[in-house]
Amino acid sequence: MRDSLTVEIVRVRQENPEVTTLYVVRPFDFMAGQYITVFIGGSQVREGKAYSISSRPHEELMSITVKNVGGEFSSYLCSRQVGDRLHISRAYGDFNPQTERPLVGIAAGCGLSPIWSILAGAKQPTFLYLSQKSPEYMVFSEELAASSIRVNKFSTCQQIEEKDGWRNGRFEVAKIVAETPDDAHFLVCGSLPFVRDVWQKLTAAGVDESHISTETFFEQ
Repeated sequence: MRDSLTVEIVRVRQENPEVTTLYVVRPFDFMAGQYITVFIGGSQVREGKAYSISSRPHEELMSITVKNVGGEFSSYLCSRQVGDRLHISRAYGDFNPQTERPLVGIAAGCGLSPIWSILAGAKQPTFLYLSQKSPEYMVFSEELAASSIRVNKFSTCQQIEEKDGWRNGRFEVAKIVAETPDDAHFLVCGSLPFVRDVWQKLTAAGVDESHISTETFFEQ
């Protein structure tokens, strides 16, 4: 845990039955889309595990949003309470393209975390295509509703009434490309199979590789 910082959790929000957001007083400046490494004392994973920052750079509180997949890190983090301390690194990563092109986020579940941070502070047109099991598993619902992001939400495991931006089934990447600006830059985040599949379909639909940024979440 060399060069790590110790921070205190000041707020815990349960996003859904699987996902928890932990907040600390922002200890340093960061760029939207970056992540931090969390270290656990006594863990066999001495290098720690990276988590995307899910808050925006200007906010007083900095947050990470964690899905409990039953692994060492996710179980530990999702059981934390206000007053507990975390050992973290400083922010790093270059997922944010820092472009003036329209931005199109494509995410699954917690993959929304870094994309939300980027889109929420963008000045150009922003679009989001989000895959969730069902509306009950939605994350950042209130924040998205209050934003100017054009949000399309897809319920993949439960048939629902299609309203409030919700659709049934899985999104079609070629259709996303067709209905968003020709000069858009795409931000893709989720599991490795999800990111690989979306990237392949974006390039097959004619999107240049230089206009695609990817971030992969590994469960642990």
